[in-house]
Amino acid sequence: MIASVHVLHASPPEIGGFLRIGHTGHRKLEALLAANRLYFRRFVFDAAHIAEQTELVKSLRGSGCEIVLDPNSAEMATLGRFNSSVSKLPWGNPDRPWQPSDFGKGRNVDTAKAIAEFAVKYSVDAVLTPAHFVDSLPNGWTTVDMKLCEELRNELDRSGGKSVALDFQIIATNTLLRDTASRELLISSVRHLPVENVWIRASGFGATATGAATRSFMESVRHFHELQKPLVADYTGGLSGLAAAAFGVVGGMSHGVGQKETFRASGLNTPSKPGERKGSTKWIYVPELNRSFKQEQLGSLFGVRGARSRFGCNDSNCCPNGPEDMIENPHIHFITQRSRQLTDLSNVPELRRAEHLLLRHLDPAVRAARLASRLHPDDQALVKAMLASKKRLVNLRDALGDLHATDGGATRSSMPTFRGNLKNLNSAAGGQKNDKCGFQDH
Repeated sequence: MIASVHVLHASPPEIGGFLRIGHTGHRKLEALLAANRLYFRRFVFDAAHIAEQTELVKSLRGSGCEIVLDPNSAEMATLGRFNSSVSKLPWGNPDRPWQPSDFGKGRNVDTAKAIAEFAVKYSVDAVLTPAHFVDSLPNGWTTVDMKLCEELRNELDRSGGKSVALDFQIIATNTLLRDTASRELLISSVRHLPVENVWIRASGFGATATGAATRSFMESVRHFHELQKPLVADYTGGLSGLAAAAFGVVGGMSHGVGQKETFRASGLNTPSKPGERKGSTKWIYVPELNRSFKQEQLGSLFGVRGARSRFGCNDSNCCPNGPEDMIENPHIHFITQRSRQLTDLSNVPELRRAEHLLLRHLDPAVRAARLASRLHPDDQALVKAMLASKKRLVNLRDALGDLHATDGGATRSSMPTFRGNLKNLNSAAGGQKNDKCGFQDH
């Protein structure tokens, strides 16, 4: 009798999903974690708000999740944000925005030391290096950011944070990344820095990016593969962000719960209105249409015969009570749906992910958008939005379909290494891959 031989194939490398924690909503996330429904295991906290979120940080750390600190340096150098909550940080300035000249010899604030001590205090696993928005090169901020990165590594080592990793941030425009000379200058500057991952936040790219902008981002960022470091697309969501991961342009993506899925540099210079609480608007994600709606917009859409059953969430494992849960608990719905998108792509072998995204994610979204554009809700602004959404998705499909047909030999980003506590993670999950704070297989 001949014994059967079973060949075990290694699981495809996972796409790194990072969830940014905003200044509100952390209590809801604590509840989701307690209910075993917070399906991410990598989290980014703003330094400006982490002091108010220590219970969530402790719970996530206890579950083995990875904690990343964003020092919010970009906000400190802009007219619209310098005097917000970031001004209270030890390396902030409530009087005016920081300028590159403030970081020369004889400066009063030792930024690297202050950030290092802060990171050690909150026991984070990694820190995003101080970064500032640039729209042209050479730029005074680039030299400052490179120097701060090296200083921060030294200060962490001196402050008891040798185990804390550094990830370098690039915050720029899609146009700058497309410029060959600027891109090569960035690559040469980052090459020898003591960092594990490189995060790229591009103004003009994200969940609402056009097909042309998405392809431009992907073709430009591929050049950063020569750094041989995992790339993470920051402030990125939707099918454009998922495409960057599926095509291997990046190894991870980072966004908030229904927010921070698109970056627009103009927002850094727009002061908040008195009493304004960003992120307080309830946005409800409809994955079939690759977009989120305000509650009143979704109500108008669902008022059309057949739309509620077609576009409402009928997944009992996500929203047991159907569209009612989707509307009442949009944060649960969003986290569940986005984690499933990432899991679905991660379970596919790398070389088949682009085709899988086109056939199983983008094509259905185009069909759904065409159907929605033929509906006639009472809200005329919504009608225009749906027509624009259909046009954007069709153009995105055309651009990505052509890219897939022509980039067969393209390089791929490696995936970010998980830096949390795997022992605690598996213990919290009872030894199952579908862990307490991570989506399945992540």
